Amino acid sequence: MNKSTINIMHAMVKRDLLVQLRGWKEFFFRVAMLPFILILTYGYVLPRIGLLPESFPNSMFPGVLGMSLLVTGIHGTAVPLSMDFHNSREIEDKLQAPVSIRVVAFSKMIVGMIESWIGALLVLPFSLLFMGSNLDISMNFNQILWLILILFLSSVTSAALGLLVGTIVKPSQIAAMFPGFLMPLIFTGAVFFTWESLSVIPLYKILVLLNPLVYINEALRYIMISPNHAMSLILSIIGIVVFTVLMGIIGMRRFEKMAIN
Repeated sequence: MNKSTINIMHAMVKRDLLVQLRGWKEFFFRVAMLPFILILTYGYVLPRIGLLPESFPNSMFPGVLGMSLLVTGIHGTAVPLSMDFHNSREIEDKLQAPVSIRVVAFSKMIVGMIESWIGALLVLPFSLLFMGSNLDISMNFNQILWLILILFLSSVTSAALGLLVGTIVKPSQIAAMFPGFLMPLIFTGAVFFTWESLSVIPLYKILVLLNPLVYINEALRYIMISPNHAMSLILSIIGIVVFTVLMGIIGMRRFEKMAIN
């Protein structure tokens, strides 16, 4: 990738981020509301009234972190992409740039990745406010490096899935995306349970492996909480990479086909 291509991609990413910045209130509300409600309910209220053990928020924290990162990245890539193709047709101007079609797609993914990191960061103040007394997380330098790697890989996964979804979902179908796609992704994604705990339901334990969020949350749980009750880190990373490559290839092919048409 030459300097000219990098400069064009930088300009595309910068413009999309500026557009998103104009609606920062809507962005903050959209990104923060779901983790806030989950943390308030499952991390504070239910343990306080005795319906969940006091240790539950500590186990749930990595799951909420991974969920917020993945959901924000999917939304940040898919929705603008769908709007560009079907409503504003703004994508046509970008496709006129002297770069390959894939550069345009990668610029959309980078915006989604940046938004996913912001989504993950927003989880921290809510967690400290409502679950701080129940959190018992300590990491050494090596674990922090692993955490950074997993968060980066997960952001790429979210953007790749967002690219795929954005080429499938039309603007008129966006309202159905949350209950029809994101909610099942969240509640089968090992946010509120560990993958190992599903041993009593063997079939379900196998089926949830089709959800990339499981691998993300299990990797985070392995690093941040304990390796004793989490999926093998190597297996989690393999799952993240496989899903990223698979969804990225399919999403890129669909993007190129739509761009040419």
